[in-house]
Amino acid sequence: MLKKVFSMSKKKTTSSAKAISSSDKLQETLETLEKKEQLLQKKISNEIQKAKNYTSQKNKNAAIQCLKKKKLYEAEIERIANLQLRVHDQMLTLHGATATTETIDALRKGSNAVKSIQQSLNADDVSKTIEEASEQSENMKQLQDALATSIGVTDDFDEDELEAELEELEEAELEEQILEQNSTVTTQPPSITTTNLPKKETPKPVNNADNLADLQPEMAL
Repeated sequence: MLKKVFSMSKKKTTSSAKAISSSDKLQETLETLEKKEQLLQKKISNEIQKAKNYTSQKNKNAAIQCLKKKKLYEAEIERIANLQLRVHDQMLTLHGATATTETIDALRKGSNAVKSIQQSLNADDVSKTIEEASEQSENMKQLQDALATSIGVTDDFDEDELEAELEELEEAELEEQILEQNSTVTTQPPSITTTNLPKKETPKPVNNADNLADLQPEMAL
């Protein structure tokens, strides 16, 4: 297995190196063709200028020769353009092949990883793991329920008995309030009511002269 992996890795390294080398070579060729094209363009410009000069000098044959050279250069440029097109096409093909190879390699790695995982697992292991997880969840739920349970004997209280005791307390509180109100009424001083009492007659002042006058006849007897 390891030998196979190392062999595949070595092949991948070799293929990648070849792809890079080929891409570099194609790029170098493309640059060379572009330089040749530029040189031919300059030659064409020179031949055109020379043809003009010969024409002004009435040297028709020389002017025609210049135009013929121009045609040859143009044909060479066309050939170079076709070569450039082929190089571009080859570069695209190479890049596409490289991308495809990398994609396949990534898929292969993913497939191998899945196989490795599957080999380390089986149906029994999965079922056992799921069962253990369910059991742990149930145990945790029981622990949480136990922690949430009220501490002491509060769950044993009789609700009806508590209601009756509460009612007795309310009645006792009401009686106490009534007693307090009655106590407040008895401790207050009685209000004095003012009624019309009979007025005492004011004794008249005694006149001593009148009394003496009344007593004189009695004394004469």
